[in-house]
This record gives sequence, structure tokens and C-alpha cells, in this order.
Amino acid sequence: MKKLICFLFLIIAIGGCKEKYVSPVISPTTGYLVVEGTINAGNTTTEIILKRTVKLDNPVIVFESGALVSVLGEDNSIFPLNENGSGHYLGSNLTLNKAKKYKLHIQTKDTKVYESDFVEVRNTPAIDSISKQYTSTGLELFVSTHDATGLTKYYQWDYTETWEYHSPYKQLVTYQPTNTPSGIKYYLAYFDPVLVSFNSAIYTCWPTENSSTIISGSTVTLTDNKIFLPITFISKGSVKLSQLYSIIARQYSLSEGRYNYLQKMKKNTEGTGSVFDAQPSELVGNIHCTSNATEPVIGFVDICNIQEKRIFINNTELPDWNYKTPCLKTEIVNNIDSITFVHDRFYPIDVAKLSPFGGILSYYFSSPSCVDCTFFGTNKKPSFWP
Repeated sequence: MKKLICFLFLIIAIGGCKEKYVSPVISPTTGYLVVEGTINAGNTTTEIILKRTVKLDNPVIVFESGALVSVLGEDNSIFPLNENGSGHYLGSNLTLNKAKKYKLHIQTKDTKVYESDFVEVRNTPAIDSISKQYTSTGLELFVSTHDATGLTKYYQWDYTETWEYHSPYKQLVTYQPTNTPSGIKYYLAYFDPVLVSFNSAIYTCWPTENSSTIISGSTVTLTDNKIFLPITFISKGSVKLSQLYSIIARQYSLSEGRYNYLQKMKKNTEGTGSVFDAQPSELVGNIHCTSNATEPVIGFVDICNIQEKRIFINNTELPDWNYKTPCLKTEIVNNIDSITFVHDRFYPIDVAKLSPFGGILSYYFSSPSCVDCTFFGTNKKPSFWP
């Protein structure tokens, strides 16, 4: 009994030691500049994202718009990046000389100037494969690569997932407005009065999701310059693999400085919250405010060609995936008053009962998100989709 009491006291004591982390850094009203992205020396697009830091209790992302962003070479070459959407600055097919060094130059709309250190152009080896392992709990995806030259020791990956999504219910009927003495009311109608079809524009969609964690790896301590590591896991029964799924992985060659920077960032963002976790450490990147040397800037810029690889996975490859929709349908009597009551809150699905004379006695309806796939993604088929 004494041992149990001591054990409970220890748990309470440990729990009592937890305190909310309060950052010692006092951010200005506008927040410090955050620079995200890699300068792409290959034949695809360079994207640099500018944001501002926010308080811990304010989750709203603040993008930095109206800046002048460019890549400057030590040979005085200039490659401007154009803003495409709030805080996103793009440049296509930058023809960078691998024998030269380059830096990122930023002038914000308040005329402050920020620059990175000059960095060399790194070569990224190709992704060898994206492989999968199917278990009783779900599907794990792995990326593998190697560098025969032995020059690349540090790597980073990110990815974008896209999947085909079918609405749980097809919409075979629709509401139609009609004028009555008491105002506009609604009645039920087939989409096609001759041949019952369905509203295909809201049945098939393609949601997209980007990776949200830092994925990095190193071969420094390995005898072979090869890497094989997991990049994502999809829980069994997930909607992502209910039909057809695709993932495109992007691979970056990192400098040792950026690799160490990402390791600290990973600890700060993913390893805090417990008394046993590492405490947040200071992030020191290679970007500086040249107009105010004391102002902190968050970010680390590298330059490399970005390698990509895409795979598709069909639901038929995964026996017993068991995706189940949480959607339910409800039956309602087909009359003007009932339909008018629900028409702006629920979508009609199909006929439930027909009268002996061919009329609709009742029909099924469900919540909009169970009928209209555009709640989750675009109904425009991606160009890469088979």
C-alpha cells in the first residue's frame, strides 16, 4: 500500500511540474520575418514563402505581401521572383551557374532589406524508389536514394498527396423552386425526367494534402551512402485509399548548416509539450536583416536541383482496406412544406417510395458534405491523373 501511495505521489508531482512554455523573445507587433523554401537550380519552379511570426496563442498565418524578391549571383546576375498569391514568390527555370554562389535578396514593403549568405549550388541525386508496406494497421510509404559520388550527405523530403474521392451518395434528384401564393416553395424533380441520371459534377473530386512535418536524413554515420526511410503512414480504412491515391515526393540535397537548422526546428516544433521533451532552442539561420543587424530573421536558404518521383496506389492493391463512410441518409415525406423546411440545409439523394400511380411519396436526403464532394477537394481532374 505504501508503494502504491508513493507511486501516485510521484505521478502527481511530475504532473504538477508541467508549466506552460513562455517564450523569452518579445516579438514586435508586425512579427519577425520567416523565410521558407529552397532556390531550385533545376528546371522546375522556385517558390519562396514569406511569413511573419505570431504569438503562441494566435494560430492565424500572416503572409508578407508586396516584397521584392530576387536571387543574386556573385557574378552580379539577377533572377527576380514574382509574387503569385499572398506571400508566395515564384521563379521558373533559373539558369544558375553551378560554379558560382548565389544569395536570396528581399526588400519588404516597409523598405527593410534581408539577405542570405552566399551559398553554393548543390546537386541532388535522383529518388530511387517510393515503396510501400501494407500491415494490419495501415500502409507505410518509404523513400530510398543513394549518391554514387558520395558528395551528398544530408537530405530533406516533402510530399503532396492527391486522392480520388467519391461522395458517399449520388444525387439522383434535385429541388426545384415554384411560386405559390405564400411565396417561393420547393418541389422534388429528377435531373432527367426521362432517364434518371445523377449530378456527376459533385460526385468525383480530388482532395490534395501537403506534408506538414520535417523529414530529413543523413548518411554521415553510414558505411554506404544510401538512405531508406519512412515518409508517411496512412491508417487502415482512411478515405485517401478508398479509390485511387497518388503521392509525389520531392528530394533536396542539403548543406550541413541547413540540416542542423532543420534538426533544431524539428525539436522545437515536434518535440515540446512534455517535461521530458527537449526545451526549445534558438534557431540561427543564414538570413539576416542588413538594414537592422539586431533584428532576428527565421530561415535558412539552400540551392539545389529538386528531384521528384510520383507513384499511384489503387484500392484493389489493398485487400480488406475497409473504408467506411460515416454518412447517414434520412427519409422524408414528399410534400411542399416538408421540402421547403429542409431544402437549404440538406441535399436530396434518391426516391424512397413511389406511389402506385408513379408519384414520389418520399425521398432520402443527407447532409451536404455527404453528397457534394467539393466540400473536400476540386472537381477538376488533375492533369497527371490517369
